[in-house]
Amino acid sequence: MTFGAGVTSENFLPARNHPLNQSPLYKVESRRKLATLLFSDLSNLQALANHQQDNYRNFNLVHAGKNRSIELPKPALQRVHRRLFHLLDVLEKPDYLHSGRKQRSYITNARVHLGAVPLIKLDIEKFYASVSSARVYRFFNEVMRCSPDVAAVLSKLCTANDHLPIGSCTSQLLAFFSAKPMFDELHRHSRECDVRDSYYVDDLTWSGVQATRSFLWAAKQIVHHHGFKYHGARVYTADQAKVVTGVLISGDRLGVQRNRELELWNAVNALNWRDPSAALKAIDRLIGKSSANAQIDERFVQRTRQLRAQKLEMLSAQRFIETAQPPESP
Repeated sequence: MTFGAGVTSENFLPARNHPLNQSPLYKVESRRKLATLLFSDLSNLQALANHQQDNYRNFNLVHAGKNRSIELPKPALQRVHRRLFHLLDVLEKPDYLHSGRKQRSYITNARVHLGAVPLIKLDIEKFYASVSSARVYRFFNEVMRCSPDVAAVLSKLCTANDHLPIGSCTSQLLAFFSAKPMFDELHRHSRECDVRDSYYVDDLTWSGVQATRSFLWAAKQIVHHHGFKYHGARVYTADQAKVVTGVLISGDRLGVQRNRELELWNAVNALNWRDPSAALKAIDRLIGKSSANAQIDERFVQRTRQLRAQKLEMLSAQRFIETAQPPESP
């Protein structure tokens, strides 16, 4: 399948994964076997499943201007989630998915839609909160073919307040697998209309000559049919610059959004060199942002090198000051 501007599926070769029926989670029929699989014991696993509210630390976090309620698993449950994440991470995933998998990212998601063609975006509203424990149960019971009691324990272990928690390493993959029937139907509809499609967590994107408002209406109906709500619909014409998962698309080129570029430059200029400790923490964050931008725009490669050189100079100056200080008098 061609993704535009010479980009094909061969550019996105996935890491080696296993079909669902080859997973250790497939057809687990006893809770004791599940406990062994999750490197735990049955009594501990059952206690975690029966005391869901005690297993999370709750707090609010402002991210991208939005106030998010975070439910972070406590250490005992987090260990189980990490093991479960490893088992889910190696499951086979469809080519249209660009989140929660190796060799894919928000950048490859945008690259699918290169070219001067119409483009449509749609978001699933409150995706994690919309994936109930019943949906998670159905995934483990009907798709992974676990016994009802095993699926029940797994759904309790993986949800908080009857939904997937923001803060667990398992939530992104479980959200996808639990909603996979919807994504599969959207993908079939896209293929039937000769429209390119890609999905990144809750961001749905389509592009092509047939990416029209009527296509968007049909996509909305599919999302609604599967019990999800949508928002943030955006339709771009062929000649417009587009933003997909934070990446600017101008024809056959990817770029960094102007506001993000300006934000980086302003942050560099605002570094407080009089406070070395604070400046070092700030420059580490800026190196991370600049490195991410460098994957999109090669102009940021040089800026990243400059920031790393500045960091080395700061570290050298800090060591010189520390060694030059006279010893304290006894």
